[in-house]
Amino acid sequence: MAAHTNPLEETQMNAIVLERHGPPEVLRVRRLPIPALQDKGVLVRVRATAVSPGDCRMRASKPPRGEQSGPKRVGLDVAGEVVSVGAAITHLRPGERVYGFSMRSVASAEYALLPGSALAVIPASLTFQQAAAVPLSATTALQALRDVAKVKQGERVLVVGASGGVGTFAVQLARILGADVTGVCSARHVALVRELGAGRVLDHGRTDFTREPERYDVVFNTTFARSFVACRQVLARTGRYVTVALPPPWVDRVASSLLPGPRLLMASVTPRGDDLRQLSAWIDAGQLRPVVSQVFPYTRFADAHRASEAGQSGGKLVVDMESLNEAGASL
Repeated sequence: MAAHTNPLEETQMNAIVLERHGPPEVLRVRRLPIPALQDKGVLVRVRATAVSPGDCRMRASKPPRGEQSGPKRVGLDVAGEVVSVGAAITHLRPGERVYGFSMRSVASAEYALLPGSALAVIPASLTFQQAAAVPLSATTALQALRDVAKVKQGERVLVVGASGGVGTFAVQLARILGADVTGVCSARHVALVRELGAGRVLDHGRTDFTREPERYDVVFNTTFARSFVACRQVLARTGRYVTVALPPPWVDRVASSLLPGPRLLMASVTPRGDDLRQLSAWIDAGQLRPVVSQVFPYTRFADAHRASEAGQSGGKLVVDMESLNEAGASL
């Protein structure tokens, strides 16, 4: 893949990085080279990003053995403006507002280079801050429900963690796919989840849904709160338990492989511009909306990580990156 010269006058940018793994305090602003444009790439001026539990786990966890030292960028979601496109890109042009995500953690900087196949134009009704809440979480929910669980019209879907970043999209997308939706969340977010379209909402502080008489075709678990074994009894005989959490424990895997009935399914997520364009169409039609819990200035990037780790927000935590190019930027 051929590299192109940097289309900008400057050669370096401000970026929020971690120089070692640890608590939010390890995040720093540093100068890094602006990524070199590639044939299938798009250079984006980042205007906003979002903080997810995955970002926090990556920051806090021990690095893989053999990983090279040095500053590492954080952040998966990108919302911004196209600066320049590679020779193979025909569907985007400089100046367009775009959003997408990369599993390589490139978002926490003035500029990010993403594959053109992972980007789509931001719906006109969304601000950069609202758009940053969409890519990773909404795509995760869509691929889990449509592609992994294969939700069908009229099925009963239970969303565990319905007020979180993935959960708020899952409630809405399950409805769009024609399902009857029940959400599980904390008491403070019951009204929000009901507003998003859940026909029934359970406060997990008062109701143990695994002991309820209802049976579901799909249990979509977006949290670590309940295992497959615990949820199995509320699944229909042909039910599917789908999780986007870390790999399930061995007890769940053994139970799924040996016991008849409901199946345990793991959902991963892949950046796809086509999926973002479908999500954009639903947003434009008023069927889907991002829920932004709080917007932080980039100077409070570490606070956004702390808030994510506290786990009490409804929807997504967003960071405004507009002023990261200011001289003397600091956290």
